Amino acid sequence: MFDIARHSRLALVLCFAGFLPACGAKNAALDVATRATAARPHFSLDTPVAKIAADQRGKAVLDRDIPKLMANRSYPMFEDMSLDQIASVSGGQLTRAKLDLLQADLAQISTAQPTTQ
Repeated sequence: MFDIARHSRLALVLCFAGFLPACGAKNAALDVATRATAARPHFSLDTPVAKIAADQRGKAVLDRDIPKLMANRSYPMFEDMSLDQIASVSGGQLTRAKLDLLQADLAQISTAQPTTQ
């Protein structure tokens, strides 16, 4: 006897099985694009300073825009804070103009291709 419920499920499975290889190829292409994007760091004023400093280009931005930040003896106390958080407790030493400069410089390295060493 022909069981329509059983055969319709089988037909549905076979139909979707035909689409799976194409989905896999599409997912592989997306995976490559995602990895390429993930290889580039994304830094902003909300990124912890330690994360920025861990990147060679990020550290260069910090050293150039806030020369004494990394050498500050209190650095371990604020390394997990973002630049915005540090500015709010800096007593005006980290100005809006300086934050704007940092944001622009960090955005440049966030969109630049990773450097090879």
